[in-house]
Amino acid sequence: MNNSGDMYNFSVKLWYNKKRIAANGLASLYLQVILNSRHKEFPLKLKWPADRIDLAAGTLLPKKRGDQEVNDLNMIILDTMGKYNEVVIRYRMKQAPIDLVTFTREVTTGDKKANLVSWMRNEIVIRYKRKEIGKRSYLNHNSAVAAMEAFDKCWPFDQLDVKWMKRFKTHLVAEGYSPGGVWSIIKSLKAYLQFSRLEPMLHVDEAVAGFPNPLPTWNTTFLTKDEVRLLIILLRSGNLLDTELTVLRAFLFQCFTSLRISDVYRVNAKWQLSDGYLDFIPKKNEKKGKWVHVPIMPMAMNFVSNTLDKYFELPNEAEYNEKLKAIARKAGIKKRLTSHVGRHTYGYLFMTTMGNLKALQEIMGHSKLDTTTRYAHLDDEYKTASVNKIQEGFNDLFVKRKPR
Repeated sequence: MNNSGDMYNFSVKLWYNKKRIAANGLASLYLQVILNSRHKEFPLKLKWPADRIDLAAGTLLPKKRGDQEVNDLNMIILDTMGKYNEVVIRYRMKQAPIDLVTFTREVTTGDKKANLVSWMRNEIVIRYKRKEIGKRSYLNHNSAVAAMEAFDKCWPFDQLDVKWMKRFKTHLVAEGYSPGGVWSIIKSLKAYLQFSRLEPMLHVDEAVAGFPNPLPTWNTTFLTKDEVRLLIILLRSGNLLDTELTVLRAFLFQCFTSLRISDVYRVNAKWQLSDGYLDFIPKKNEKKGKWVHVPIMPMAMNFVSNTLDKYFELPNEAEYNEKLKAIARKAGIKKRLTSHVGRHTYGYLFMTTMGNLKALQEIMGHSKLDTTTRYAHLDDEYKTASVNKIQEGFNDLFVKRKPR
């Protein structure tokens, strides 16, 4: 079977090694692929008597009259040749270059690539090894795949449509994922769907790859001073498991530093800490190489136990959030704690202590003041106390006189 084009020449034919025939006369069968003058033999995992193999015709001859086995094996050989030929045709139709390395990858992972879940797992490993994603993204992307498998073990590329995506999203909500959690999983899934569209051998419905996933709107959750005190008391109580203890230390470090959770995962002793400031390049600034200068109060360092390497050895973010739920229950806090509440809490503590929104904007690294306001929510108790301060200069005029 031959195909040729402007970009490459391709042929595939039946082959066996004439120097490696077993004592019983059987030879192992291969398909020999020649692509751009380079060749490679792919095993068929089949054996047949060497004297009953017609290489010129590319077929097996019957061992006896009415031999049904030879018909079955010849069908397998023709079917495999057809699949190999289809790989080359797909690349030609998409005008995509192909070499023997790429061809080998296509034919050896073809079965896995029929399933989005298997393909994603493979791609996540490849991207991590190439350092295209960090460890945290690697873990989070695998968490997204786990959520997909919980919905359905098999995600056939040719069956994915908008209805499938809607059912998956409904499943996530029913399983108790937060709006942010649902958004994050769909975001990861869509990213890999976009990557898969670059594969000539894969077909992904454009509507599926473009499935709407708007950023959810939610109320910013923060902790009051009393609630933060409860967490510090719990930290010192000795009633936490080792992983919970590490997660709580990291969370409180956020509450008193304003660091994003992505940077808490990365913070280490190599970051420059001097004169009460932490100088580092946030994850979001890595491509630009832009440093930030963040003031660190001495108390924040009380939550760091290892200053030789990373400050915290944390689980993936999904497990981190699960541990925070357990911590909230043990502390008697009714609010739903997540990895982002620590940063929100810093904004609240700063505003209720200093009240300087512009300074908070600089500390938290926001380009727009509107962004900073979501971290500056004030609770009713603080608002009441602030309003009452206005009348302090007039209290003497309204002192109730004792009756004579």
